[in-house]
Amino acid sequence: MRILFVVLVLLRFFQTAAYIGLFFFSLIQLKEPKRKRVAMTIAIYIAVAGAYCTFLLIFGQEMAERLIIPVEIGLCLILLLICSADKWPVSLFVMFTQFNLYLGISYLSDICTTEASGLIYHIEYLLYRTVLFGAILLFNFKYLRPRFRRLVEILGKEWHFITLVAFFFYVLEAVILYYPRLYWYEGDNRWHLFASSYLVFFSVYWLIFRSINAIVGKYEGQERERILAQQNKMWEEQLEEQKQAVNAARRDRHDLRHHYDTLLAMLSGGKTEEAVSYLNAQTRRMESMVVSGVCEHPAANAILSRWVARARANGIQTEIDARIPENLPMDEVALISILANAFENAVEGCLRTPDEMERFITVKIAYSVYNGAGKLHIVFENSCADDIDFESDFPKSQKPGGGTGTKSMSYTAESYKGMVEFAAENGVFRTRVLLHL
Repeated sequence: MRILFVVLVLLRFFQTAAYIGLFFFSLIQLKEPKRKRVAMTIAIYIAVAGAYCTFLLIFGQEMAERLIIPVEIGLCLILLLICSADKWPVSLFVMFTQFNLYLGISYLSDICTTEASGLIYHIEYLLYRTVLFGAILLFNFKYLRPRFRRLVEILGKEWHFITLVAFFFYVLEAVILYYPRLYWYEGDNRWHLFASSYLVFFSVYWLIFRSINAIVGKYEGQERERILAQQNKMWEEQLEEQKQAVNAARRDRHDLRHHYDTLLAMLSGGKTEEAVSYLNAQTRRMESMVVSGVCEHPAANAILSRWVARARANGIQTEIDARIPENLPMDEVALISILANAFENAVEGCLRTPDEMERFITVKIAYSVYNGAGKLHIVFENSCADDIDFESDFPKSQKPGGGTGTKSMSYTAESYKGMVEFAAENGVFRTRVLLHL
């Protein structure tokens, strides 16, 4: 019977350790290499579990239970040191929030099994905790994580205050449930203190994060406008340059007769070398201004031609199928912003691939109308290295201060009720954009 009791205690310990680990993994950013660090943490947890059970066998249940808090804190700190890539205030906030929820779940599970005793009590207690732990972890992974990571990216010193709030609630719950004796050794019922404290706990958390979300929403709106304005200005300048190049090429074709007259005069005067030099110079000048017929849309044709030439100049095999009509019902600068950012990212991705890899870019763009609704579908595929990391579904830029281009594409797509997707698999990076026009 004693062995069975020790096994149940060990199961409870592993259940707690699993909950702590999964709770952290559902919210924090993991350090690289992730698998190695997670494996190290699991090995340490197993060793601590063995030591805890040995202590239980030697000194008894009551002494072992008094070590619960320091052991749990130790497990959390080990996990943070090994795995967390977040700043300490963020990691500590997650730790104390996890403690607050853990204490509440343990107390509720105990209340639900007070009518049972012995082996039945321990089994029911494990089952109740499993259900409640699972519900919280599912909520974290499915709903809370993307919102929490957005706050991590934006908030700074505010995390110090939020972490203090979580810490003070942990102290309050520990006093209520563990002082002067652990609650399961007391005859009185502390449910009214427990319920009141957790009502305050959830209310304060809700107020804090609702206020923060309002501030974040305002900040993101301003940041979105700033990025779009910056990108639009840049692409307007490039588009104007391309238009000027087209106009210059047209003027040169118009003045072609004058060039012929000049060449004939040189050849008639026996200045053959000067004529050849003049002809070569004019040929190079015309080639630099040529805008290939990539598509019917003038602005898209200009910017795509420019990037095709740049890609091929860097030895990148480029294929493009752009079916963009001349009268596309879309703001010209917004279209150029998406195409130029996608092409620029594709070229940079190819240039970062190892020399022995084939470098290629494939572009497919199609416009369709169905029941009066227009859709523009843009797909870029390019060769890429295998070390691309993603954060919040966006590729992490390897340039200092980078990432503006992908955000600009996302904001522009949102304004057209569309979407942007980034994916990397088997050495191929794919950018997909869908716009409703």
